[in-house]
Amino acid sequence: MKLAKTRHVFSNKPAHWAVTGAIYLVFFFFFIWYHDVRGKPFTLFTTEKCTAIASAYCLALALSLGPLSRFFSSFDKFLPYRRTLGITAALMTIPHVILVLVYLPLMDRDKYSADYFMSWFVDYWFTIVMGILTFVLFIVIAVYSWPSGIRKLGKHKWMILQKFAYLVMIFIVLHLLSMGKIPKNWIKWLETRDWPVPPGSFPTMMGCLIPLVLKATDLIAHGDSLAGKPSEAENLE
Repeated sequence: MKLAKTRHVFSNKPAHWAVTGAIYLVFFFFFIWYHDVRGKPFTLFTTEKCTAIASAYCLALALSLGPLSRFFSSFDKFLPYRRTLGITAALMTIPHVILVLVYLPLMDRDKYSADYFMSWFVDYWFTIVMGILTFVLFIVIAVYSWPSGIRKLGKHKWMILQKFAYLVMIFIVLHLLSMGKIPKNWIKWLETRDWPVPPGSFPTMMGCLIPLVLKATDLIAHGDSLAGKPSEAENLE
């Protein structure tokens, strides 16, 4: 496979972080509104869901910018946002995890054993495993996305680690699928149209799949930036 050019930004201006924060909040509040339209008013439950959804969309944007910039040079100016979007997405999974651990046992008491409050987590063990893998790998990538991490790993190993962000997205897709949303929510909505918009997991899944499709198309068209020797791959622009 041929060697594609890579363009990585190792530092960001305050404006990049500010814009990224605004993007996250737009996604968060949009899906708060979206859930309200679906008959689920603002609660800790919708907060827990929307922190995760906003993170998934920020990661999707970060992963899409690389392939898009190789197809369309006009996207080059947005490349600095890959780092800020990715780190923000990773850090904002922390409140999601905390809310899941604290709130779910309180919300669905009928789904938990009176003698063993972790029973729901055992029943949905695959969903939990995918969530844990997503969280751990996400945080590791974020930690090594700072200049000290790049110096510690070296550019070649750092680039390999950054590509694991696509694996994070695959884990998110599996996390969503394992919740059983397709038969319980998606198909039901398609058959009944009982609410004006589809379940929130549906647009979230579409948002997760788009960067994976873009990356696959990019690999076919341009090759892999790590396909050559390490010395070649370290020749960053």
